[in-house]
Order: sequence, then C-alpha cells, then structure tokens
Amino acid sequence: MEKFKSFMEKIKKHIWIFLIVWLVLVILFVAPLCYTITEGNQEGLRWIEAVSLHLGENFLKFPITVIFKSEYVNDFIKGIEYFSIVYIGLIIFSTYKTLPKSAFQDIEHGSSDWCRPGEQYKVLNKKEGLILAKDNYLPVDKPGNVNVLIVGRIWCW
Repeated sequence: MEKFKSFMEKIKKHIWIFLIVWLVLVILFVAPLCYTITEGNQEGLRWIEAVSLHLGENFLKFPITVIFKSEYVNDFIKGIEYFSIVYIGLIIFSTYKTLPKSAFQDIEHGSSDWCRPGEQYKVLNKKEGLILAKDNYLPVDKPGNVNVLIVGRIWCW
C-alpha cells in the first residue's frame, strides 16, 4: 500500500511533463508515421514497405494539416490509440522501477526520521537533558541503558 501511494505521488508530480512529451511525440513521430502508412496503402504498398521507403522523407517535409483530411484522420486516431497504450505502459513501468525499494531509502541513517513522529520520545525527552538535536534531548534521570553514540559535529551557541 505504501508503494502504491508513493507511485501515485510520483505520477501526480510529473503528469504535465508526461502530457507535453506525449503531445510532442504525437506531432513529430506518430502523425508522419500514420501519414506514411496511409499513403503507402493508397499506393498499394504494405505498411512495412511504405515505412521503409517513404518515412524518412515524410519526417523531413511533413505538413501537419494534411493529417486532418478525411482519408488520413481514421488512421491517425488509430495510431494515437496504439501509441498512447504503449506510452502509458512505459510510464507506469519506468515510474514503478524508480520507486524506493524500502520505506527507509533516502533517509539519513541514524536520523529521527526513521521513526514515526513522536516515537523517539519513548527514549528521548523533548524539553530537557543533554542536547542531541533540535527537540531531542537525552534525559539524565532515565533508568536503564542510555548509551548514545553521536557521530558528527555538535553545534551549540
């Protein structure tokens, strides 16, 4: 459940970027590809022959308004559907693979961020004792083991 929440947060952050990249790819690659395939079908070529023969020249001199003519629009919509399915699948796969492997990834080791809010006060004190960090004090009157290893600088002024 935690991984799913992290996944949704990551998708929400980048949704506009995904949509802009999708639009650019549709205009620059899907439209010329669909135009080439439709032109090849009209010439009696199979789609693979049309792509191999004419795709390069159509990428360089493709008029975008042609794709909205009646003979091209159905193939263009079908091309957008296929491309969108592949694109969404790639986004989901790549976003899922970049999620942290555990809940503690990217958290400083030994930090109070490892515990839930307020949980460190089962051992530490919030108001008085030896200063460990902001709002984290080692109580001097606590019974039991209160050994603490502090690595790093202590800033007190």
